[in-house]
Amino acid sequence: MPNRSTAADKIKARLDALTALRRGGLSDVSLGYLNLLGQGKSSHRGKAVRLRRTYLRHDVPRPVERERNGLPREEQPPAARLIAPRGVAGRLHLVLLFAAHCQASPGRQWPNRIPIEPDSTQPFSWMGLIGAHARHTPGGRRVASPRVNKARQITEALKKLRDQKLLEFPNEGTSRPFRDFRLLCDSGASTDAAPIPYTVPRAADPGIDVPLHFFLRGWVNLLTPSETVAYLMWLDVNQNPVHDEPYVTGVERAGHFGLSRDAYETHEPLHAFGLIDVEPALLRHEDGKYTDYGTQSGRPICHRVALTNGITRNAADSIEPVLHEFAATGRWSRPLGTRVYS
Repeated sequence: MPNRSTAADKIKARLDALTALRRGGLSDVSLGYLNLLGQGKSSHRGKAVRLRRTYLRHDVPRPVERERNGLPREEQPPAARLIAPRGVAGRLHLVLLFAAHCQASPGRQWPNRIPIEPDSTQPFSWMGLIGAHARHTPGGRRVASPRVNKARQITEALKKLRDQKLLEFPNEGTSRPFRDFRLLCDSGASTDAAPIPYTVPRAADPGIDVPLHFFLRGWVNLLTPSETVAYLMWLDVNQNPVHDEPYVTGVERAGHFGLSRDAYETHEPLHAFGLIDVEPALLRHEDGKYTDYGTQSGRPICHRVALTNGITRNAADSIEPVLHEFAATGRWSRPLGTRVYS
């Protein structure tokens, strides 16, 4: 767990980025999602974005040397492999899947024709659909504007998704290598020799349904990569129950989802933001250790986590007061007067 000064620095940076995003048109990004959804297939309107379950979770758990650390990156499911302190690859990939759901029918491939930068011939661009804090960088050989930096963030994210076998560049080697890039299957099963084209999942395909509010209300752009993947994990735990209560054991969290304990601990900010309700394990200390381990007579000592309707609230308005509270107290807490329902 980071020390107080390190945590405070991270929170300040996050608040600064949130302020910059709001000034830089975060609401316009969400409006872009709403417009994209409006042109979509009627079967998707008012519904969710479905992710294949293997995007998040191995069907058979992988053995782990240290449960605390999760799986090595190369053995993690695709969603966990996209967790990184910098870059927008995980965020961009989810927005790509959202766009595919808007523009293609279940069972069909998505013909991506959205350009990276806006032009007069296209109603959408990836720069307009991604909320990313791109600073002006003075000095050096070139002076990069926020626009140039944002375009670079997106192209670097596309390269990372290509490296993870989640998309391909049919125009690689040309003057416009990123034009009309193609999504590969979100299961992560593609190889260089045998790429699997992405098709929009059908309702019968094993998966999870991500609420449209996750995109329309700004959460996709404001949660950290670890918070995002942890939230997807809790969606899976609640939508595809393995136990009679909504919890995940350390072995499941590490071996199935590939996540470290640090990623699991994001249940604290997710609870404070109002996205989940957490029933703490009675005998568990803050450091993860237990008092009288095994005395709850067959009831695993794990937090119970239920989804709430907090996803329907504006993400920026929900997150900002929580970050200010953490900056003042060093603890995650839900603001007084905030009511969410399971």
